[in-house]
Amino acid sequence: MSVLEGLRFRPGNTFVHRLDPRVKLLTSVMILTTAVVHIDIILIGLLLLVEAAVITAARVHRLWLRTVRGAVPLALIVFIISFISQYSREPSILVSTGFALAYSFRLVVFLSSFSLFFLTTTPDEMALTLQKMKLPYEYTFAFVSAIRFTPVMAEELRNVMDAQRARGLELDKGPFLRRIRNMIPILVPLLVNVIRRSYELAEAMEVKCFGASKKRTSLRVLKLRRADVFFLCCAAVLFVAAVAVKVLGLEPVKLYPNLGRYFPV
Repeated sequence: MSVLEGLRFRPGNTFVHRLDPRVKLLTSVMILTTAVVHIDIILIGLLLLVEAAVITAARVHRLWLRTVRGAVPLALIVFIISFISQYSREPSILVSTGFALAYSFRLVVFLSSFSLFFLTTTPDEMALTLQKMKLPYEYTFAFVSAIRFTPVMAEELRNVMDAQRARGLELDKGPFLRRIRNMIPILVPLLVNVIRRSYELAEAMEVKCFGASKKRTSLRVLKLRRADVFFLCCAAVLFVAAVAVKVLGLEPVKLYPNLGRYFPV
């Protein structure tokens, strides 16, 4: 469940926290798009380093590292599948390993691409960002609530599992079918907590007259500052350069044939 730590907001007073949430959202989209366009492991590595530098400047690198660590099992599955697939086409261990590393490394970038946005943006700022995108407030509220409570539910799941282990429930031993049956004492309390939390949220919405007025006002109004424009311009320049490298065929894997044998293009 540590992969969900990248959805948990961490308060701070860094320049990244003070950036306009629209700028951070666009930056995250550009990171994701770059990772989709490129398979070059060198460029993917540079992209991950840039993201790590910004997240470190925001002082939320510990939660981000938990997200990366939680993505390791998924990356391992991608590595195994990619290795077997490539080895069946070209029976070379070095080539298959290079392909598998490139795709698994790319998956880690996918899963952590929006950590910059979620770790440094409050739920209220997320709602304001989606409102600026002209989304109906009902959908905005549902999305923000899901993002806000996902790490909370992950923490509750961990607590329920620890409590059942303390009572002697074996979750990591025995046949596969027995492990599946042992998950029932985990899912039932978790489902009860979800229903209870949803009732509390519905009552709070009714008390605050949710949906009574069609025209909504906000205490804070989003405005771009010079720092926001400068950061967005830097991110856009790097994004355009990354796309240009792909269009012009200047990837390191293509420029160095010996390296290109082992990694996909």
